[in-house]
Amino acid sequence: MIKVAHIINHDIGLQVHGRNYFSYLKAQGYDIHVVSSPGEFVRGDMVTRNGVVVKAIPFPPRYTPLPDLQALIRLVRYFRQERFDVVHTHTVKPGLLGRLAAWLTGVPVVIHTVHGFHIWDDMGALERRLFVWIERLAARFCHRLLSQNREDMEMAARERICSPERMRYLGNGIDVTYFDPEQVGPEQVAQVRRTLNVGANERLVGMIGRLVRLKGYYDYMEAARLLKQQGAPLRFLTIGLAQPDKRDALSPEELIAQYGLEGTMQHLGRRDDVRELIAATDAVVLASYAEGIPRVLMEAAAMGKAAVGTDVRGTREVIVDGETGYLVPPHDPPALAHAISRLLGDMARAREMGAAARRRAKDHFDERHYFWRTDAAYRQLLTEKGLGEKVAVLEPLGAEARRVLGESAPPQTIL
Repeated sequence: MIKVAHIINHDIGLQVHGRNYFSYLKAQGYDIHVVSSPGEFVRGDMVTRNGVVVKAIPFPPRYTPLPDLQALIRLVRYFRQERFDVVHTHTVKPGLLGRLAAWLTGVPVVIHTVHGFHIWDDMGALERRLFVWIERLAARFCHRLLSQNREDMEMAARERICSPERMRYLGNGIDVTYFDPEQVGPEQVAQVRRTLNVGANERLVGMIGRLVRLKGYYDYMEAARLLKQQGAPLRFLTIGLAQPDKRDALSPEELIAQYGLEGTMQHLGRRDDVRELIAATDAVVLASYAEGIPRVLMEAAAMGKAAVGTDVRGTREVIVDGETGYLVPPHDPPALAHAISRLLGDMARAREMGAAARRRAKDHFDERHYFWRTDAAYRQLLTEKGLGEKVAVLEPLGAEARRVLGESAPPQTIL
């Protein structure tokens, strides 16, 4: 059996973002292990209900030489003990340490998913050069980079992070059968809005994302303040996971007070009923400064909701400006407020945009597509490394997977 280790930073990825992903890979015949920082869902070493083996190793969010070295040593020991065939890393810190540890221990196949390079336009020149150097260094220790968006592939070539031959498009997605407006009836929507004390004549706007500055919460708050001053009958939500250990962590309660939004803005924290909350909103907003491909905007699109987002890498791959929502410049609260007002000022047009977003989600954001692309990358690289006999016992890729993969599908002879 092919042993695969995924190295992730946040334990919520095991429960939310990776649950279907890992289940698919297990069903194909892979032996899936996950290394994650401990947290709410990972208290220590464990085995999940669907048989994923989890190793708890802390990855400090900041660059701290001694704890980082300790994490690297633990990874090296774990990889030597388990003798993985594939190590697949995610995000910046686990990506660097995981790839280095895999290289030091001779793991046959090392893959990294680019969830959006931690490099954006308004960075200082020194900081930007540092992160480009880190990405170049880390890329030396893996065989393939899988990018969630196409613009990051262009950046990787432009900044000489990785040659185009070693990079492939992965995409991102969600369960479009779960995030489906037909799954949430009008009674449920009405109940959610009553619970949130949203009046019959009020429009509800929601922003979902980690509680860090990068997500654009200051701009969202200022846009809400501007709209409140104009007397717009709007209510606002913030929904997201607190990350107090992050350098740019935010307190939504303090921001609400700072911008005078008491009674207008509610913070709901991390929620398990995101689908129902999106269904209850009239518009979804994401004001972030950088993204891979934002999951919340894919979820909103699948739920048939038009969205307002910033015109940044990743977000541009979800929102088609003027067709499924509106794009505005980052760091521009007046433009954000205007786009929200424009969207909610014509609800018939907003519903048309929402229907178009749903169609686009079904065509482009079905999570199975990146499951299949991951599977195909494993098969190809393992075969190239002389492990074709292990690949031969996997479940064959289905006809729909091969149609989506097209020319990148592995040859039939190795299935």
